[in-house]
Order: sequence, then structure tokens, then C-alpha cells
Amino acid sequence: MTYLNNHRFLVLFDQAVFSGTSFITTLLLARILSLENFGAYSGSVLAIYLAISGVGAFVMQPFQVLLAKTKNKQQYATFTFWFQVVIVGLLLLIGVFIAMVYADDFPLSLFGFAAGFLFHDFGRRLFLALNRPAQALLFDVIISGCLLSALFVFYKLGEAQLATLYSYFTMGYLPAVLLLLLLIKPFSIKRGNARTYFSEHLTQGKWLFFTAIAQWWSGNLFVVASGIYLGAAALGALRLAQSLMGILNVLLQTFENYLLPLTAHKINLELATGLSFLSSMSRKAGLLFMPILAISYLFAKQILVWAGGEAYAPFGFVLQGMAFLYMLVFLSQPIRLLIRALLLNKHFFYGYLLSLGFALSFGHVLLSNFGLVGALLGLAISQVLLMVYWTLVLQKRKIHLWKSFISY
Repeated sequence: MTYLNNHRFLVLFDQAVFSGTSFITTLLLARILSLENFGAYSGSVLAIYLAISGVGAFVMQPFQVLLAKTKNKQQYATFTFWFQVVIVGLLLLIGVFIAMVYADDFPLSLFGFAAGFLFHDFGRRLFLALNRPAQALLFDVIISGCLLSALFVFYKLGEAQLATLYSYFTMGYLPAVLLLLLLIKPFSIKRGNARTYFSEHLTQGKWLFFTAIAQWWSGNLFVVASGIYLGAAALGALRLAQSLMGILNVLLQTFENYLLPLTAHKINLELATGLSFLSSMSRKAGLLFMPILAISYLFAKQILVWAGGEAYAPFGFVLQGMAFLYMLVFLSQPIRLLIRALLLNKHFFYGYLLSLGFALSFGHVLLSNFGLVGALLGLAISQVLLMVYWTLVLQKRKIHLWKSFISY
């Protein structure tokens, strides 16, 4: 019972459930689907993550930071829920219309899968931002159970079509909206509050949206281009390696969903307190993060073959590259969170624009000359550019995060 009252344990356990379900699902699909179909599925998931980034820029990202300054949190949560419903609904209508007009054979069930994915991600972030980790855990356990059950039925029936897989996953996500209605109770909001929240979200979201698009493309341009330049098999191998490293999202998403609102709150009270808190939590997370990276690098080929089968044996170097990349991602995470907590959204956007500019300028050269190695190198350089730019921005404001690490 002590653990059930420990918020940090619940947050970590919740992230383990979420990332673990994603991890298991990816492994099973890599075995069930052909390499080409797995690559196509991976491409769909990448597109959904782009939608999550775009929608989240106007909905969840402003909520995570502005919540600390909001007195009536129930009203704010209600607005955020319905804002999410409206934006996702509009996206679905546009997507279905385009698919029906321009792609007769497009699997419409993909849109149901995408909507469920969006609401699952939204719901868990909402509960964590509201500091309700027990509800976030309950939410994720139920949805994860439904998804794994849907995947089991798909496998037992011997299906192989992606459209059928998306249909089963859509049914698995149905409880997400029902649980949000039950737990959030978003049934009443004052018009004046809604107008105020809407205005604040548009003000913050305009920078965050462009940042989200630039961020997605800077992080995934090399991945998408790998599929174009090198084929679906290369994309499948790269995405499987990324998914295997997804276990580290237990830590990275903890930073994003739990530490960001707390860091923003502490910085509002005193900058030094916020810096000290962020440094302390980063060092503790590193004790878990670095050993996983070391194991992934040393046993890369064995892990990849175990996950996807012998067809993935030639791609062991890809997982080694991902281990190095995730080390850079982890090192940049405190800097990234500090930029967001200080509401330096313009510079958040500029950082990803710089990274995207590099990817667009050198992507062709790296991929055409070095293949998947070039993709990994490009991802690593993009991450370094982000770290350097944001560090310079903080230093101009006389904020030295590294001093907090040393003094801690």
C-alpha cells in the first residue's frame, strides 16, 4: 500500500505499462507481419506521431505548463478535453475526405486506429499533468489490456491484412474516451473561461505547433527518407531498433509528463529551486538509463535477432547507433525541459528549425552515400545541434544548468 501512495512510483509504473505495451506490441507485430508490412505499419505509426505532435502543440503542451498558474483546474481540464475532441474530429473528417477522393484502396480503419491512439496518449498525459498518477495507471492498464487482447484475436484468426489489424486496434481503443468521460467528468464549463483558455492556447500553441512539425521532421526525416531511399525492409529494421529502445521512454516520458509541470511550478517560485530539482531528477534517472544503453550497444545483434528473427541479423549496427543516439537524447532532455518550462517557445522552435535545416541540406548526401549508417549519423548530428543551440540560449540569460549538476 505504501507504493500505491507514492506518486513517483505510480508515474514510473504507469510509464512502464504504456511503454511495455508498445514494446510487446511491436515485437509481436515484427514476428506476425512480413518485413514489408511491418515497415508499412511503422510508417502509419510515424504519421500518427506527427498528428500527436501537431494536436498536442495546441492542446496538451500548453496545458502542461499553464496548469500551474490556473486556479480552477476542473474547468481547465474540461476545456482541454473538448478542445482535443474538436481538433481530432476535424482531422478525421479531413483525412477521410482526402482518402475517399484520392485513394480508393486506402484502409479507412486506419483513421479509427489513429483517433484511438491520439486519445490514449492525450488521456494519460492529462492525468499525469493533473497529478493523478493512480488514475493514469488505471487508464493505461485497461487500454493496454484491450489492445493486447485485440492483437491476440488478430493473431489467432490468422489475419495478415493491415486494414483488419487497424480495425481490431480501433475496438481496443474504444474504452479510452469512455474512461476519460468517467474520470474527468468534463460536463460543465463557463463560456468566459473557455474563451480565456482558448486564447491562451492559441498564443502558446502557434509557436509550439511550428515547433512540433519541425521537431517531428527533424527527428524523422532520416527515418522516412530511409524507407524511400533504401526500401521498406530498411525502414522496418530502423523502426524495430527504435522500438526496442522504446523501453527508455519509461524515463524520457517521465521527464516530459511528470517533471515538466513540477519544474515549471518550482521555477515560478524560485529559479534556483527549479534548476536544482531538475538536476537531481536527471542524475537519478541516469542510474537507470546508462546501463540499459550499455547492454543495448554490446549485445545489439543478439537483441535484434531475438526481437524480429533472423531476417534482422544484418541490421545489428542499427541498434548500436540507436543506443548512441539515445545517450545524446538523454543528455539533452534537461535542457529541453528547461527551455519549455521557461516558456521560451520561440527558441524551442528555432532549435528544431535549425535541426530540420541540417536534415534537409545533408539528408540526401548521407543516405545516398552511407545508407542506414548515414541515417543514424544524421540523427545524432541533429541532436547535437539542438543541445548546442539551446545551451547558448540559456547562457545568454545567465542560466547555467551544468552548475546545478556540479553543485548537486
